[in-house]
Amino acid sequence: MVMLMFGDVMKGRGRDNNFLVIRLLAATAVVIGHSFALSYLECLSCTDPAMQLGMPVPVHSLGVEVFFMVSGFLIAASGERNSIREFYLARALRILPGLVVCLFLMAFVLGPVATALPLAEYFSEGQVYKYFYSPLLIFNNAQFVLPGVTFTPRFQGVSVNGSLWTIPLEMRMYLVLGALVLVARFCRWPTAGITVAALLVALGLHTLHPGYGEYPFKLVVCFLAGSAFYSCRSVIPHSGWLLFACVALFLLSKGGRFEVFAFAILTIYATLYIAYCPQVKLPAVVQDYSYGIYLYAFPIQQLLAGAMPWAGPYWLMLAAVPASWVAGYVSWVLVEKPALAMRKRFSRAAARQQLA
Repeated sequence: MVMLMFGDVMKGRGRDNNFLVIRLLAATAVVIGHSFALSYLECLSCTDPAMQLGMPVPVHSLGVEVFFMVSGFLIAASGERNSIREFYLARALRILPGLVVCLFLMAFVLGPVATALPLAEYFSEGQVYKYFYSPLLIFNNAQFVLPGVTFTPRFQGVSVNGSLWTIPLEMRMYLVLGALVLVARFCRWPTAGITVAALLVALGLHTLHPGYGEYPFKLVVCFLAGSAFYSCRSVIPHSGWLLFACVALFLLSKGGRFEVFAFAILTIYATLYIAYCPQVKLPAVVQDYSYGIYLYAFPIQQLLAGAMPWAGPYWLMLAAVPASWVAGYVSWVLVEKPALAMRKRFSRAAARQQLA
């Protein structure tokens, strides 16, 4: 029996995959997980769904890690198929318009409405403008608070949009991957070897150096793992038996020092295995709202939590998930989709079909 490799399956399916479903589920997982930290009432007896299922990470962390793994996989595909100019144009049009609009709404609409300060004092604070421009500088970290803005008495109650910290990190990974692609092309080295080498270096730092042992560096490893997986797609089997082996490895490692590592292997293999299983058909109206859901869910949850002081995490979850999907829809229709359409004006290869 011939075992199909991921490269073979991908050639046969083209764009017939489940990445849209995976991204939407990952974005929703972040909303669900954040509900435990953002609800007005803390629930000491409530347990994160992923932890209840025996996973070593909470559900929102799992969602973010899946995002970075999938992003690394798809962005590596884009880097291989496009010129560097086309690569960065695609990335900029996908990330920046939605982010700019979100930051503007947070700093100059939500902030003035929610602040306890007089408006003149609010707008005189440099923190307002830093909140807006910091994430756009890529090498700066996102700011979490705005002057005089508090939603709930919880520890996270002053954070306007705590999810945004990952966006500059992802943009930095685009720069890293672009540099790896350039080196591969200039030196005529195999991309697979370079991405695997980068992953091994990142894994070594993550495992051996205390300063790289947690977030955010763990997401760097996730991104490079996705990129290396794509680069090695011709030698990685797409097999239900291998998926079963990954599950068995994780179960055998539970409670041991390799549990998190085994779970990471299971997560990336299961995610990409499912991505190339028979396509789950969604209604035509459902598009890629995942980025908009991710951008707006946190402030929506803060507003809902402040408006529902009687509510615990499950009530917040019930209200926030549909509200975040609506926000994702609006962001896609009004900002993200029109921005992506602009690529035709600037691209030298706009007619070429892209994997990502």
